[in-house]
Amino acid sequence: MNKNPIYLIVWLLCLAGGLGAQNLPKPRVELGRARVAPNRELVLSMVDPEKHPRDADDELYTCPDQTRGHYYSGVATVSLIDVRTKKTINEIEITGDGFSDGNVIDLPYLIKKGYYNVPRVDKNGEGKPVLIKLQDYNGDGRAQEFALFDAVACMGLETTLIGYSARQDKVVQYQTELATSDGTSKEYWVDYLFGQRPVKPGVWKYQIDYRGRGGALEKYEIRYDRKKEMFYGTRKSIFEEDKEEDKTERKPPNK
Repeated sequence: MNKNPIYLIVWLLCLAGGLGAQNLPKPRVELGRARVAPNRELVLSMVDPEKHPRDADDELYTCPDQTRGHYYSGVATVSLIDVRTKKTINEIEITGDGFSDGNVIDLPYLIKKGYYNVPRVDKNGEGKPVLIKLQDYNGDGRAQEFALFDAVACMGLETTLIGYSARQDKVVQYQTELATSDGTSKEYWVDYLFGQRPVKPGVWKYQIDYRGRGGALEKYEIRYDRKKEMFYGTRKSIFEEDKEEDKTERKPPNK
């Protein structure tokens, strides 16, 4: 190394600058905030996301565009803020639906009306969505939850629910314990669930027909447990061959 003091000073400054750049916090993009209690606020954001604007020539929305539009892609977090002190009470990283690496999800910053509320639109019918659209999804009488949607194709709508637990004084991403013929699992995302109207507060019964696409008729029955702050339900899959077997079994014998 050159022993000249000037060169040594310059080298040390460059080294310090490089280390400082490595420690700089990554930029955070806020995607929405809403008051969930008199002194509590939810803030949805992404850390250093990738921005994906739609091509100016693309007039028609594809099926995935219905939940994406112009979107950010990255890891999203939801923070619960004490409004008075401005301190973060807790923060969660939104668990992804498994269609991307890790917990990367896509959230729109400009989109047409549809799955998300868009108060004002431009000449193209697009506008900034209200991603934290608080509603009473779990039927506890308090509008403190919001849903996120992911249309991965023209059939299939992954949905998840995030909200404020007054009992825990925390923001949570709700889980659903789902029993199927393959066993029982706990899921953060459930097909179509929070895009369906409940039959009564906190109770859903609906079916999705995938049989024309080589799948099954999926029948869901799901309800919310207030004490455990979780959703519990079943999914029954009925395939075309099951129906044919049922018809054969019921066919009367020849006389």
